[in-house]
Amino acid sequence: MPARTLKFPELPPADRAAFGVSARILCGLVTESLARGIYLKLADGLDASGICVILLSDISSRPPPDVATPYTAKDILAIVPLHHVPVFKHDGTDLRGREIGLLDPMDMIPLVFKFDATDDGTQVNEHASLATAVLKTLAAPGWDLTAAPPLVPSRSPLPLWEAFGRDMKLKEEVVTDITAEFESSVLWQKYSFENPPLAPQFSSPSIDWEQSIVEGHPTHPMHKSRMFLPPMRNVLPGTYDLQHTNLRFIAVPRENLKITYDFETYIAPLVKAASARAGEQLVVPENFVAIPVHDLQVAHIQAKFPDAVIFPPIFQLPILGQQSIRSVIVPDAYHELSLKLGVGIKLTSAVRTISPASAYLGPRFSAQVVPALTMDRNIVTVARELASVVHSHPDGEIAKHCAAIIREAYENTSEERGERLIVCTSLVESGHAGEGGHIPAVIRVFELDTEEKRIAWLDKFIKMLFEAFLPPVLHNGVGFECHPQNCVARFDIKTKELLGFIIRDFGGLRVHRESLRASTGVELDFLEGHSIIAEDNDDVYERMYHTVMHNHLQQLIRVLGLHYSGVGWALVRKHLKAVIPAEHALYAAWLSPEKKTFPGKCFLRMRFQGMYRYHLHAPFPNLILYEGVDGA
Repeated sequence: MPARTLKFPELPPADRAAFGVSARILCGLVTESLARGIYLKLADGLDASGICVILLSDISSRPPPDVATPYTAKDILAIVPLHHVPVFKHDGTDLRGREIGLLDPMDMIPLVFKFDATDDGTQVNEHASLATAVLKTLAAPGWDLTAAPPLVPSRSPLPLWEAFGRDMKLKEEVVTDITAEFESSVLWQKYSFENPPLAPQFSSPSIDWEQSIVEGHPTHPMHKSRMFLPPMRNVLPGTYDLQHTNLRFIAVPRENLKITYDFETYIAPLVKAASARAGEQLVVPENFVAIPVHDLQVAHIQAKFPDAVIFPPIFQLPILGQQSIRSVIVPDAYHELSLKLGVGIKLTSAVRTISPASAYLGPRFSAQVVPALTMDRNIVTVARELASVVHSHPDGEIAKHCAAIIREAYENTSEERGERLIVCTSLVESGHAGEGGHIPAVIRVFELDTEEKRIAWLDKFIKMLFEAFLPPVLHNGVGFECHPQNCVARFDIKTKELLGFIIRDFGGLRVHRESLRASTGVELDFLEGHSIIAEDNDDVYERMYHTVMHNHLQQLIRVLGLHYSGVGWALVRKHLKAVIPAEHALYAAWLSPEKKTFPGKCFLRMRFQGMYRYHLHAPFPNLILYEGVDGA
């Protein structure tokens, strides 16, 4: 159901950005079981239904004490008012309130309280009445706040994070590094709120939808961070347009490259277009290979690859960045192709380069595995990677900075087929400039102005999503990373009816080799140590659960107002049961009533350990079984 009508005014961009990052941090701490979150109901008549009290890691790491041993203000990291009742743990043991198993930013009212010993009473607290109600609620047994400092709104996520990180006894350099990423996230989110893209229309080309993202990842704690790795110059928001920039060219001796398939043939149109634009021929030295690179990446090339010839800026082509920034279209040279480039920028928690393993796998997977998979090719199309190049430097952490992949680009030709292609992430976005920009795009563009319309639209979307991506899991042991950034929805350009999906990017695949071989006879060709290899089919199921349920569908269901009622998840169960045979292992893994939890991807735990290709998991509430909140 839609959120309550609130009295809270719209926050200015700086405060919205600070809250956006704070919310994702706190949700990550609670959902990953790094911090205990306790739900307490507030009195009727307030704008909040209840509060989430988030405890520090030291107290959270121990079993809850008896109520005779009360929590004090020193044990509390933050208190967040909530719109609605969150998803609880099925096995919580704290007698003070129900323990929260999954907390989402959309559960939250845009306000975070903390106890602040440095407050001298001069801070204006426009939420004093709500703070008073919170303190009254915490006067119950099991709490002792008699000596507590003032409860005031938190204006920044950084002190919250630093307090938690040091309480958890993380190394100081880890706390400092992650603080910088959160600071970057706030900075870039503020700029996005201050300079929102125009609200895309159904008639807008695919690239406009790609570039319409206001917030992006709904739960990643570093959702807007942009860390420009030295020697790349630091870029401040507004000083460089990451979505409209230039393609530069270098040349590297062929003997120093690992080339997969006919890379040079695919690059020839780029060289030709750059030469035409410059008015002179871009001459590639004999026994060298031309490689396109992102404008910002030239600094890394200069520093890391002394064998590279860097062509002057006169030889450049305009490029349009898709949502990931490193995937680009080249309007002057490519119509049916696009490029994926290695760029030394850390977005979220991953450096957006291309590893030698990914450059090796993508074209081979496209040519050898994709044709053999069990898929309904009327509703799902795989954007194949046709060729690649990566430097042969013995250190893969250096080699990954000089790499490129040629990929099919169905978005560029969709109108010729009578289709509108829309990247799924953009459907849940709001906060755009222009008329209706405050309404989520999926509701505005498809005119879903009643619950009945939203249910009917979601029903078809879920059905087709499962029919597209579950057969390779069921039959071949192959899970595509179909989170909404990698999924592009295909709609009839006249009727707006959903026709199917394009799936792109193979970096997050999960493949159980034995199941693939047994079902297709294909032996996966990959470099040893590649992160896509699944130890068993349960490993494939975990990746699919995270990308499809926790990431893709959860956000869509929430935006459509069908989460708290449980209606959206009832549709999920209905269509899973229609696609998954009852005797299949996936049915038991996802749909068994005993599966109260399911391994979820832990962004914060991974970041603490410097991981991004390999995942860490913790038990999250199984949303597939979620039936809603009574009285929601």
